[in-house]
Amino acid sequence: MVGRNHTGKSSLIKSLFTALGARPEGSLDRWDKNAVALVRFSVNGESYHALQQQSYRALFTADGRCLLATAAASEWGAAFADLIGFNLVLTGRNQEAVGADARAFFLPFYINQDGSWHANWSTFPSIKQYKAPVQPILEYFTGVKPPKYYETSALRDIAQAALRELQREQKLVLHVRERFGKTLPLSGPKTVPDIFEQDVSRLTEEVTRLNRQQEELRNVQVRDQEVFDSLQLQVQMAREALRTYDGDASFLRTEPHDTLTCPTCGAEHNRTFLDILHYAEDARVLRELVIRLQADSGKVGKELERTRRRLHELDRSYWDISQVLEVRRGDLKFDDVVKSMGAEVAFVAFENELRGLKAQIDEKLSAIEIYEAKLKELTSRKRSKDILGLFRSSYAQARVALNLPIVDTKKLRLTSRPDVSGSGGPRSILAYYAALWATSFGEYGSFVVPLVIDSPQQQGQDETNLPKMIEYVSRNLPEHSQIILGIEAATSEKFDHVIDLSEPYQLLKEGEYASVNAVVAPYIEQMYASLFSGSEEQAR
Repeated sequence: MVGRNHTGKSSLIKSLFTALGARPEGSLDRWDKNAVALVRFSVNGESYHALQQQSYRALFTADGRCLLATAAASEWGAAFADLIGFNLVLTGRNQEAVGADARAFFLPFYINQDGSWHANWSTFPSIKQYKAPVQPILEYFTGVKPPKYYETSALRDIAQAALRELQREQKLVLHVRERFGKTLPLSGPKTVPDIFEQDVSRLTEEVTRLNRQQEELRNVQVRDQEVFDSLQLQVQMAREALRTYDGDASFLRTEPHDTLTCPTCGAEHNRTFLDILHYAEDARVLRELVIRLQADSGKVGKELERTRRRLHELDRSYWDISQVLEVRRGDLKFDDVVKSMGAEVAFVAFENELRGLKAQIDEKLSAIEIYEAKLKELTSRKRSKDILGLFRSSYAQARVALNLPIVDTKKLRLTSRPDVSGSGGPRSILAYYAALWATSFGEYGSFVVPLVIDSPQQQGQDETNLPKMIEYVSRNLPEHSQIILGIEAATSEKFDHVIDLSEPYQLLKEGEYASVNAVVAPYIEQMYASLFSGSEEQAR
């Protein structure tokens, strides 16, 4: 992309990443925050579309089928990671394990004009929600800890969790058997009649408590139902207004009238492009209102459903206890039940249970041992040495090609991001990224990710070094990689496609609105229809 300042290079590039769930560092001057972005991308040869407006995103297949529509960043992040097979696990700020999303996926492959040309990793500001994410991200893509490592680690963690549960159950059974042996030895069963009377008294008190809880929950249910009905009515009214606005907007776009006549007073008004945009904005606000109201309705509906379930559980408990009380007030005694069973039967049952638990525990221990061996193989010293060697040699070669002095790379780590002042700083950063890319696309890498550079003209690159940087990007980056480069002036270097931007603050052109709207509008309609449908289901 070629264009001088304010022609929209960074706006276009940032919109690509924002649409895919990774909002970059840097604000966009005079960029409409309500702008719609539609991005076509492919995964393993299969095409998809991502649509984004504000916090709303939707994912579509190549034939336009909506796979997901959501306003939740976490839901989008999980869906995007699942789609591309990105299984990296990072640590959250509260020490919890968190699945990485698009920000982590694109971090090593995007040089952002506003956050990537210096010593710190500031490409995506919200990446800070993770604790120390850079090293595991770089190790993942370069192959130090590849996707297979995290897949195997997840299987090991599942096996370990199952093992802990089995061991807890084993401990509990042993404890119960021991207590049972003390209370009811093999010489025969024993009961205490006084305990039976105490049980009857306790159950009577429980029924009284349940009655009180039932009354309280019924009052809550009535209040929740009133709020739910009110929200549903508001949703219905907002959707009716939206249908009216959609009709008006369609009329403005399609009917060939130079003037519009008010049906009430007969006054005539000019139809301007701005009118169309205003109607589009009104419709967007109404859509957002419907989604919010339905989301609120969904929350209240869930509370109402929880209250109903609690009432149902109380009713069931009340009935069960009442039945037990009725039986216990009859002639049946605990002694009759206990004396009909021998203690030998109970101890045999304990032994059978413990034998089965031991077999399952042994099976899990064996599986964990296999997983541990695989993890050790995936992180072997030789593998790490090979990867680090490729990274160091690639960095040294890139520095020479970018007209930088030779440095000692023996102690260079994947996270050794250059901190160099002056015009050499940006070239050192480009050399560093180039080394990461060469390693990630090498023998141990698992992903081929687009490489985005915006823009090499940093910190006073002169007429010698700026062409060197552009030449390096054009000729020396990994073969078969997709490269997106933003520069201020035309270059003699060859690129497959050139987007020439010439008008300041006119990336989106009025004359192209109709044709672009024809492409984008069906996706927008599907996204909001899906969001409406999803929030309605929540409301139920």
